[in-house]
Amino acid sequence: MRIALLIFLFFFNQVISQGQTHEIKEIKGKAAYPFLLYVPDSLPEEGDLPLLIFLHGRSLSGTDLNLVKKYGVFDGLKRGVKIPAVIIAPQVKRSESWDPDKLLDVLNYVQANYQTDLNRVYVTGMSLGGYGTLHFAGKFPERIAAAAALCGGGNIKDACNLGKTNLWIQHGKLDRDVAYTESTKIHEAILACNPIKEANLTIYPKLGHSELAWEFQKDTLYNWLFQFRLDDPQSSAYKLPLDSLKVEPIATQQIEAAAEKEPEESIQKAKRVYYIKKGDTLYSLSRTFKVSVNSLLKLNNLKEKSILQIGQKIKID
Repeated sequence: MRIALLIFLFFFNQVISQGQTHEIKEIKGKAAYPFLLYVPDSLPEEGDLPLLIFLHGRSLSGTDLNLVKKYGVFDGLKRGVKIPAVIIAPQVKRSESWDPDKLLDVLNYVQANYQTDLNRVYVTGMSLGGYGTLHFAGKFPERIAAAAALCGGGNIKDACNLGKTNLWIQHGKLDRDVAYTESTKIHEAILACNPIKEANLTIYPKLGHSELAWEFQKDTLYNWLFQFRLDDPQSSAYKLPLDSLKVEPIATQQIEAAAEKEPEESIQKAKRVYYIKKGDTLYSLSRTFKVSVNSLLKLNNLKEKSILQIGQKIKID
């Protein structure tokens, strides 16, 4: 036990030495959320630090900011994940939902008082925080470079605005707290608006609700977010395709539970579909989804010389 305690204290001190965490209880004159603020000790050689907002789920709601460290971005820091960014982790009261206007007050305060890159603002959240992430990104897409929403959902009214920022929506197919169809529903609504930025959806077939908290302990999520900039829509210098980050293929998974209101015949025929993004080819799709080019041609009545259009719906199998 003593050895384990010493190891923990050493590890904890190493993490703390990477930066400083402050509790900010209120912003004068604003009805904003109280929040944790993490500022790394080391600054980049050139430019300012990016800024990352983390929105927690219902179980961490309340008036004790220490709760926000239980899972998510601050938990990732504690476990040794290096996140070279100023991090904001607000806390919502119990029984309340995230208010994008209050979040904007917090963002404005930090940007006014700390040296951060205005073109590299990101937001991510889980469960209730997943809903909050999409609501904030949907109301203020001009303020953020990218957003990642885990096991949440979104307001269909926000769909077209969400298409103006880079998105990665993730959900576990076995989620019993928030149905994964909440994510597929908002994703489909975004695609229907012909998004001008990335609109990615990953469904994890063997994961439930709480398991997605593991994503905050990996570099993958942060690498994907930090590649984007507001002042460079193509972000060519930072571009990291999702398939290079070793995540599951991005496809809308349609299963029986998602089709309860449809005739039985249509349930039996439900398969994976994919919406074409910039740079996609039939060859790249065949490698990503492990199907032959000929199969894709036959399923979609295409010819080898067919030109794929961005947003075009492609049947995978």
